[in-house]
Formats: sequence, structure tokens, C-alpha cells
Amino acid sequence: MNELQRNEEAVSAAIATVLLFGGVLSIISIMMVTMIPVIEELEGSIERHDMAAQMTQFNQQTTTLAEQGMPGDMVTQEFVPVDGSLEWDAVRTGMWYSSTWEEDHSFRIRNVIDFDDELQLRHPESTTTSVCFSDMRLGPDRPFHYTAPSWANTVILTTKPGLSFPLGPIEIDLLQGQVVVQTAKLFVDDVTQWDLNGDDFKIVSTQELEVYWMKNNTGSTEIHASDAGANGKGRSWALPLPQGTVELNIVSDELIMVNGNGEFGSFTEVAVPSELINVETSWSKSLTLDSPQVIHLTTTADAQLMLSLNGLEGATAWKSTTGTLHGTSFIPPSQPGHIVLTNPNIAPATATWRGNGITLPGMSSGQVQWPPSGIDGAASISSDLPVGIQWQSDSEANGAFHLGAVDTGMESGKKFHVITTENLDLELRANGHQTLFNASNLATNNTLLNQDTTIEMTLDNENVYLNTTEGYGMYITATNGTNGLIQAMHDGERRCVEVGVTASGWVDLKMPWESMGGRSIIDMQTAWQTGAYPASVHMEMYGMVIEEPYTPIGSAWIMQISRFTYAFESSITGMEVAMTGGAVVTNHPEYNPTVIVSPSDRGGPGPRFAATIPSLHPTSDSAVGSGKLLMEVTLSKRTSLASDIAYEVRRGWADPYGEAIALASTDGLESSLDWTIYPGRLDLLTDYVGWVPDPGYGTSEAIWHTAGEPIQFSLQISSLDAYVAEVIA
Repeated sequence: MNELQRNEEAVSAAIATVLLFGGVLSIISIMMVTMIPVIEELEGSIERHDMAAQMTQFNQQTTTLAEQGMPGDMVTQEFVPVDGSLEWDAVRTGMWYSSTWEEDHSFRIRNVIDFDDELQLRHPESTTTSVCFSDMRLGPDRPFHYTAPSWANTVILTTKPGLSFPLGPIEIDLLQGQVVVQTAKLFVDDVTQWDLNGDDFKIVSTQELEVYWMKNNTGSTEIHASDAGANGKGRSWALPLPQGTVELNIVSDELIMVNGNGEFGSFTEVAVPSELINVETSWSKSLTLDSPQVIHLTTTADAQLMLSLNGLEGATAWKSTTGTLHGTSFIPPSQPGHIVLTNPNIAPATATWRGNGITLPGMSSGQVQWPPSGIDGAASISSDLPVGIQWQSDSEANGAFHLGAVDTGMESGKKFHVITTENLDLELRANGHQTLFNASNLATNNTLLNQDTTIEMTLDNENVYLNTTEGYGMYITATNGTNGLIQAMHDGERRCVEVGVTASGWVDLKMPWESMGGRSIIDMQTAWQTGAYPASVHMEMYGMVIEEPYTPIGSAWIMQISRFTYAFESSITGMEVAMTGGAVVTNHPEYNPTVIVSPSDRGGPGPRFAATIPSLHPTSDSAVGSGKLLMEVTLSKRTSLASDIAYEVRRGWADPYGEAIALASTDGLESSLDWTIYPGRLDLLTDYVGWVPDPGYGTSEAIWHTAGEPIQFSLQISSLDAYVAEVIA
């Protein structure tokens, strides 16, 4: 018999070997658990620095292109991802600038880039009366829309001038309903004139235009300057004019030199102010044009212009010296005719001018012959309450003109009071998506007005009050007779709402667009394209200063700029390096917002500030993904947003990088002794000029500090179209 013997030492050795192996595996497992995140973090760090270098280089090129390039100029770069993906983010991004035009007044906004219809503003120094919003239409595939009034039977148009013009032709379609009936491609100073036979016409253009609606090629209207400031005055006009006679009348409160040029030739003339008190500068000229053409006018001082076609005929609403349809100070045209003054207030108003005046009972109007006899120049009108004025060639209005809203004092609003002693045709258009209104003395109670439709009503010696019960209000155009001329506003321009609040804190405000909060990016892009939601917003705030309730207090430019993003993973997901608005940012590591490259701006010498915003947006056929991508960025246009004396300039950014950018731009504060001793006290900061977080640390908004000195403020925006294509080896 064979006996089996147990070798205890061998068994022990085997068990020890197994245990040792298990221990080694455990140690290795523990080491892997602790080392994998480190390895992943190192990999993420490589991805971050690699793409940060690529985006920093490309950001420098696009910033230079935005500041110095001409339309048609292009920069290119090939992006080579490591292991991540290149994408566009059009929602979690954006910035804004704001400025104030009155000394010792402030203007702040917040909650402005969340795609709903609400925001907050703060202006504690006086009553905030009205706010007007205009759709800036920034980005490719976001055309301008101009809806024709029913009374117009002709339209003439040209390109709107800017700092630099598009290199290629501007594509324009004339639609009747949904059908394209005319097309045109315009270069600089080209003119197109179309007859409008029927109703429901609309012009769609890839760029902003100068558009005049006409009735029988005759009429008079005030023309908004191409470079108009916050007060509505300007120094440059581009006038698309039909064949025939043209009457030009410019008024100003300063000496002016007027330059004009076109196919007819050119001229330079000087108008000298009157030596009489309350009489300002006036200049007039008559031209005969052999063909339709663009006339360029420039003046050496801010002014207002009235244009008359084929004789001094027609009627026009005339804006106050603060750029509003209701005001307390006016310099009416000096052309012979009549001035109609309308008092929208319940209390009586007294309007005076050199040698005379008139008292208007509440909710009434009066008419005087104009200009006053014995005056060589432009007589000014002053009123103790806001009134509206209208110039007309005859004692009866024969033309087309805007009516000012009672609640806002502007071209649009919720309440209108119409006083007429003659036949007057009104055309109502919604200031937003839908409006429900009542009209006293008329059988039009609870009438629904849609954005894409108009309502017409005829008045005959009536006193009518139109009140919006639901919605954002409306625009109203009045016509009478056989002629008419009006400068068009695009469909998203000058949507005004009443505020009427005096408050030291934040005031809630609704924008006249439907909320898009929570909607998909597809819905948002469609809304931007059609104009159902603004593609960036120009905001103008008016308030009480002394006795003028419609003084322009501040302006803001709220820009929804796309963000080019490189998304990758490290030890955690959701990391990115991004380029937006001239800044390169990242949230790596651990979701810590960091500024790699600050946005560029220019300050000094002295209290000066200038910035050019690179507004980068992808074309609809751009590619995204994790392969090699080639981006071509083309400058399409550069536009001046502001060039004036400001008393406060602010800049804010959307989260998640708003606070980081605000703090990164204030590095110079470290050398300020005043800020070190009195942190947060702007009133005691005298040894520093530049960005300061306001009201203190931990804010996404910064203020350009100049120790209380007025700022020579210049703001431009360059539209950059980005085409991204995959690089095929």
C-alpha cells in the first residue's frame, strides 16, 4: 500500500504564495484607483493646454480681423483635437455693455441673457419713464424684415452706411405674402425702386437698409441720421431719392457746414446761427434729380433733417431735442407751413416761442402758422409739459406720419390719443406678438391685432382713445390725402414700453417678445431667423431730468455671441476650453472658471474707452466633431454702436465665466493704494483708471472707472461669419 503524506511546508508555501499574490493585486488595485484619476487629470491638462494654445492663437487673429480688417477679409486655422470634440454653444454665452449719457446718473441691468422676456434695470437717481428695445439682428441667417404700410404704392431703398461696407452684393427680396415678386442685389450706393401694386408687401434683406415708403412719390418726413446718437440727432445721412425735385431742410442749435454729394455733383455750404434768442440755425436747399440716386449729406454739428419730394407738400411728426415724439423742447423745420401741437396730458400745457405762444387744454390740439413772421432761422418751441408737434404744408394734414404713444412718448406703446378735425386714416401694427385693444367712441372693443397683420380705421372729426388691454402695444401711422413719405423702421426696431417708476432698487421689466426660456436650440434659431425673438438687443432708457421726462439716460447693447467650445474629459466630465467675444476661457480643473485670454479693449490717454466686439457666429452648414476641422472666419461688416461722451460705462458677461472675466480685467487694481485702503469705494478711488468690479468683489459686471471724469466712449461690433469644415486626409 502507498501511503499519502501531507507536506505541511509545501501547503504553507502555496497558501502564502496565493495570499501574497492577492495582496499584490490588492495593492495594485488600490494604486490603480488612486492613480487613474491622476492619469486622467494629466491627460485633461494636456488637452486643455494644447487647445488653449490653438484657441489663443486663433483668438488673436480674429480680434485683429475685427479691429482692423475690411469686409471680405478672412483668417483661417486648422484645429486638431486630442481626444475631445469641437462644438458651438449659442445659448450659455453672451455679454453686454451699458453707458449713461447724463451726469450723476447710473444705469444697470441684469438677468438679460436667459432667453425669457424679463429683465431687471436699476436707475435710482430719477423717475424711469420709458424703455425702447431694438432687435440688432446679429449673426448670419438672421435677415432684416420691413413690412410695407397699406397706403404706400412705391418704395425706394439703398444700403445703410456703416464703418465698413459688405464687399459683395446685399441680397434683397420683395415678398407679397409668402411669394417673392422682386429681387435685387445692391452694392454700395445702389438704388432700387419698386411699385407696390396691392397689399401685404414685405422686404427681406441680408443687411440693414435705408427704406422710404412713398405715396405718389410726394410727401415730407423727418429723416433719422445714419449715425444718430441717443438724442436722435446726427451728422450723416444717406438718402435714396427718386427722380424729381428734392427739398432739404436742416436745423441745429450750432453753426453748421453742410456737405452734399451724389450723381448730381456736390456742394459745401455754411449756415450761421441767428443772433436772436430762441432762434437756431437753419439751412435749406432745393435739388432737381435727373435719375434715382443716393445723396450723402454731412454736417459739422448734430442736426435734424426734413426731406420733401416734388414740392413742399405733406406732413410729418417732428421729434424733440431728446429724440422722442413727446417732449418739452423742439426745433421745428423752418419751411413755410403749419405746426400742429398736441397735448396728451390731462392738465393744460403752454407752449411758447419767440414772440408768441399757445395754451392747449388737456387732451387737445392747436395749430399755428409757421415759421413765425420776422424770423430768419429756426424758431425753437418750449413747453411746460410734454407735447407732440407735427409740421404740415397746409392747414389740413395731407401726408403720412407716426403718432406718439401717450404712455411712452415714443413711436410705439399701449395708449394713444387721436384728435382730428378732418378725415384721417389710421393703420395699427402690433408692437410684439399679439395685442388686444379697445378704442373709445368706436365699435372696436376687444380687437385682436396680430404681429403679421394690420388694422385700418377711418376717423372723421373724432376724439379717439386707444388702450391696449393685453399684449405689448402697437405702432400707429396716420395718413390723409394723396401723398405720403415715411422712413421705414425694420420690424424689430423701437419697441417701447412704459416704466413710470422711481425706485432705488431693481425694477422688473418685460420685453415685447415672447419668452423662449427652456426651448430647444432649434426653436431658438428659428425664432432668431424670423424675428420672433431678438438676435441681440439695443436697449434705450429714458427718464426725468429737470422738467424733461423723456431724457435719454442710458443705453445698453446685449449681445448673444456664439461660443466655440472644445469639450473633453479629465478625472471628471464636462470640461471645456472656449472662445467667445474676444476672450479664451476654461473651466478645467474642477469646474473652476478661468480666463486664459481677456477680451481686448483700449483705454486712455485720459478718460477714454474704446472696444471692438468680435461677434462670431457659425454658418448653418458648419461642421462640428472630434476630427480635424478647418475654420474660415470672414468679416462681413463693422458697425458703430456708440461714439459719444458717456458718464459711466459698464460691461457684463453671462455665466459661468462672468465673474472670472470681470475679475481678470481688474488686475491693475492691485497697484492702487486707494483701493487697498478703501476697497469697494469708487468715490475714493483717485489713483487708478480702468475696470473695477462693481459694486464689489464677486460680480459678473465691471465698471470703467475714470475718477468721475466724462468718458470719450466708442463702441463697435464686427460681424464675423465662421465656416467650419472637416479636414479630409
